[in-house]
Amino acid sequence: MASKIFLRGVLPIAIFIPMGYLATQIVIKRHLYQSGTGLQLAYHYCNVPIGTEGYPLRLAYTGYPALDSRMCALVALFQALLDPAYRPLVAELMTALAAVTMIPFVEAAREKRSIFLRIPAVVGVLFQLFSFAAIMPIYYIALILSGAAIGDPVKGRATKITQGSAEALLFALIASYIIPTVCMVIFQDLTSTALWQGYPIIMALAQFVYLIIRPSSRHVESGYAITQAMYGLIFVTSAVFHIYYTWPLFFDLQKFQKVLVPQLALSKRPLSLPEGVAAVIQWDMVFGIGSTFLVTFWFTRSVKEMVLLFFWHVLSSVAFGPGAAIAGVLLFREARLNSRTPVEDKED
Repeated sequence: MASKIFLRGVLPIAIFIPMGYLATQIVIKRHLYQSGTGLQLAYHYCNVPIGTEGYPLRLAYTGYPALDSRMCALVALFQALLDPAYRPLVAELMTALAAVTMIPFVEAAREKRSIFLRIPAVVGVLFQLFSFAAIMPIYYIALILSGAAIGDPVKGRATKITQGSAEALLFALIASYIIPTVCMVIFQDLTSTALWQGYPIIMALAQFVYLIIRPSSRHVESGYAITQAMYGLIFVTSAVFHIYYTWPLFFDLQKFQKVLVPQLALSKRPLSLPEGVAAVIQWDMVFGIGSTFLVTFWFTRSVKEMVLLFFWHVLSSVAFGPGAAIAGVLLFREARLNSRTPVEDKED
C-alpha cells in the first residue's frame, strides 16, 4: 500500500513539479527573456498600439489587449521559426506535438474519466500560451493521480472509447491540427500562423460538431480500431518526416547541433531572431517531450517493461523521431487497455 501511494502520488509530484519549474526557468526566463529573444519579439513586432502602420502582426486577434499582445508574440515567434534553415526542427516539433496533444483529448474521450481530465482544450490553450514544457508536466500529475495512467482492462469498459468518439478524435486531428499545420508551414502567412495558435479550441469545436452529426450515444461500439489508426497515422507521419529531414543531419554534425541540439549557456554573440526562437523551441521540446517520455513509464507493469520502454524511446527516437516513439507507446497502451480477459468473456 505504501509503495502504491509513493508510485502514484509522491513520486509524480516530486518529479513533474520540479520539472515544470525548471522548464519555466530555462525555456522562458533564460532562453526567451535573458537571451533578448523576447525583447526582439516585443519591440520589433508587438510593442506598439494595435493597427500601427509598419507592424502587420499587431492586430486585435481576440479583442482582449493582454491576450492580443501574447498572440502577436506567438505569431512572430512561429513566423521566425519557419525559417527554412530550421525545417527539421519544425518537422520534429509538429509531429511530436501531434502525439502529445492527443493524450489529453483521448483521455477526455474515455467513457469513465476523472473530472480533471475532461477539459483537453484548456490544456492545449495553456501550453500554447505558456509552452508545453511548463504545462504538460502539470497535466501528467493529474493523469497519474487520477489513476488514468495506470489503466486496468479488468474494469472493462471504464477505458473504452466509443466508435463515435474515436471518429470525432480522428476528424479533429486531421481537420484541426494536420491541415492547419500544413497550411502554416507551406503558406507561412499571417492568417494561417495566427489560426494555428488556436488549434486546441478548433479541435474541440471539430469534435463537438462531429458528435452532433454522429452522436456517440448512437455508435456505442468500441472505437479501438479508429483510435489505433489515429496513432498509426501519427507514427507514420513522424517517421516519414524524421527520415526526410533529420537523417541527412546525421552526416553533418555541425548543422545537426545547430538545428536540433539545445545549448544550456546563452550565446556570447547576438542571435538572429530565428536562432533565438530555435533555442527556445529546442528546450521547449526537451521538457515537453521529456516529460511525456517519463509519464509513459507509469503505463508499464514490471521492471522488464520499464527497461524495454527505455530502449524503445532511445532507439525509436533516433530511427523514427520522438513523435513516432510516443505514438508507438500509445498504440501499445491502447491495445492493453482494450485487451479482454477470459473472465470478462464469460461474464458477457
